[in-house]
Amino acid sequence: MLPSATVDETKELWWSIYAWWSCVLVLKMMLLTWQTGQIRVREQVIHSEEDRMWMVKKPEIILCPTGDGHPDVIRIRRAHQKDLKTVLPFLVVTPLWLNVETCNSTVKILIPGFGLCSILYTLLHMKLLQMSVSWKHFFSMTLYCILTYICTIAAVRYTITIPKLI
Repeated sequence: MLPSATVDETKELWWSIYAWWSCVLVLKMMLLTWQTGQIRVREQVIHSEEDRMWMVKKPEIILCPTGDGHPDVIRIRRAHQKDLKTVLPFLVVTPLWLNVETCNSTVKILIPGFGLCSILYTLLHMKLLQMSVSWKHFFSMTLYCILTYICTIAAVRYTITIPKLI
């Protein structure tokens, strides 16, 4: 805990850290959705005939029912799918973990660490940062390790405390 902070003040700090990084991650996911549309318009790639009305640049419109059709679209869709696999479980499980966590430094490291790794992974995956592919794998594994730790601690602590309450 903080040297002069009460338990309630510490929990309030944890929830504010969680709220801040949750908002950042949700905004990142919304930005990816918007950016996907921008790339589709720029490259004239659609995935249904209903989208043809939005395309006015070229006479050659790429219709790809699978949703891909261009390497940039494929990259951004995969980055968004990675967020759906990691960020959404993080947003759901972390509040449970915050209710049973007892270490202040763990919360202060893991929540911002998860957010930063998620952002860096997305930037690397979309090739906005030019770094080695091994960094992308490192950030991906870090995301899964943090998520696994949070889920495991929450599950174990709730398994131990719930039977005591009964």
